[in-house]
Formats: sequence, C-alpha cells, structure tokens
Amino acid sequence: GGGGRAGGGQGVSFEEIFGGSPNGGLGDMLGDLFGRTRGGGMGGSRRGPMPSAKGQDVESELRIDFSSAVRGTTVSLRYGENPDPIQVRIPAGATEGSRVRVKGQGQAGPFGGPAGDLVLTLHVEEHPYFRIENGELHVQLPLTLVEAIRGAKVKVPTPDGAVTLKVPSGAQSGQVMRLRGKGIARANKESGDLFVHFSIQLPTVIKPEFQELASQMEKFYSEDPRAELKL
Repeated sequence: GGGGRAGGGQGVSFEEIFGGSPNGGLGDMLGDLFGRTRGGGMGGSRRGPMPSAKGQDVESELRIDFSSAVRGTTVSLRYGENPDPIQVRIPAGATEGSRVRVKGQGQAGPFGGPAGDLVLTLHVEEHPYFRIENGELHVQLPLTLVEAIRGAKVKVPTPDGAVTLKVPSGAQSGQVMRLRGKGIARANKESGDLFVHFSIQLPTVIKPEFQELASQMEKFYSEDPRAELKL
C-alpha cells in the first residue's frame, strides 16, 4: 500500500520479511515443510521422501461357541465396505476377552503407508459342564449315587472324541481325575490335560422306596461328614 514511486521504488524480498539470508530463511522453512531433512555435517542437508505412516487399527468384537474356542476354528467375516470376506483363524484355547489381530485389515495408511490391523475381542459362550481355567480344560462329570458307590466305567467327551474313564468305588463329589493329553491342543507342544470333576447326582424325584433305602444306608456312615467344618 502507500503508492510507491513508479520505476524508482526499492523492492522488498521475502528473505527480508522472514528475517533470513540467502542460506536460510524461507528456503529452510519450505524445505522442512516439503520433506527436506538436515543431516550429515555443519549446514548440510538432504532431501528424502515424506515418511509413510501406518493406518489405524480397527477394533471389533466376535462371539464364538465354546466348542470352537476349545478346538480352534476359522471364521469368515465381512465388515466395512469391503465386499470380499476375510478368513480369521481363532486359535485353540481362546477364552473370554481374548484378542485376535488380523494383519493389514484395518484402515489404509496415509501417503501409501501400510494398512492398520483388525483387532477382534472374543466373547465365548458358556458351557453347562466345561470350562477353561489357566489354559487347561475342565469338565464337571455327573455320576449317579450307584456309580459313585460301586464304581463304573463312563464315557467322557474330549476335543478328540469320547474316552472311557474308570470311576473308582467310593467316588466323592469334588474328587478330580486327570486325563493327560486329552485337553486343549497346543501349537508345537503336547496337548494339555483334561481335569474331570465328579459331581454325584441324586434322583430329582425321591420315591418312598428310595427313602427306605436311604434309612438303611445311614448305618454305614460311621463318621460325621461335617466334623472338620469350621471357620
């Protein structure tokens, strides 16, 4: 502004405005903005490509049944605007809250950078008899009173099929037997164990004959089962 003299005015350079010199000032500012990095020596500089950043991860949730969690499974998923399904491998032994990371299935990276990951939080449906505890498989095995008294051979389901378990005579509720190698499969390791917990079940309908039998059995209890029950 101000209307300078035509032909005789003194020009003002960008270097003077930004307080620079021929070796710095605006040139350095623009160089930093467009990817020039300093390096190597006093006053030295070089140009390099703008670093590419990884895309953001995408968080989601997935519900699976207990059997799939124990054995492991492959799930076909569709999400976002991607028309093609992706295959997600769920490892054996997954538990509630486990997280599975699928590489390269998140948001695209800026400036051509690598895509982020898809991170799935697993929700495992509960089973009425089985549970996973500290990486090991446990099962609550119902027994009749007769089986507990006499002993019996019963079928127990495992991830690899049913096996026969010999229940000892006089089995107690809460008693545990270990079936080695019949639990959860482990990568490059031996399979885990299956822990069988006995649970003695009485008839749901108590008939008079059973009441009479119970009276006869009472004489076989020589000790008070609650003698050690103390707080």
